[in-house]
Amino acid sequence: MKREWRCVTSNSHYYFQTHNGLVVGQIYNLAHTIIWGAKIPITANEDHYLGQYVDADFAKKAVEEYWDDKDHTFEIQSSNLLEGSK
Repeated sequence: MKREWRCVTSNSHYYFQTHNGLVVGQIYNLAHTIIWGAKIPITANEDHYLGQYVDADFAKKAVEEYWDDKDHTFEIQSSNLLEGSK
């Protein structure tokens, strides 16, 4: 799946899917310091925080690596699939 970065302000950048514009990651500057945070939106009210980084490039790389790993990971969506193993 193709994704790109969009710079909204000098303090906030969004990672989005190019086919539908869905935001799948964000980096943001912490209180005008040199520290950047990175997060992945899970729901409208919940985020998965990846950490704090020394600059924007490292924060972007963390978001990109998160999605690279997700793209290559098989996830079981239902616990019912594992009931026979008890």
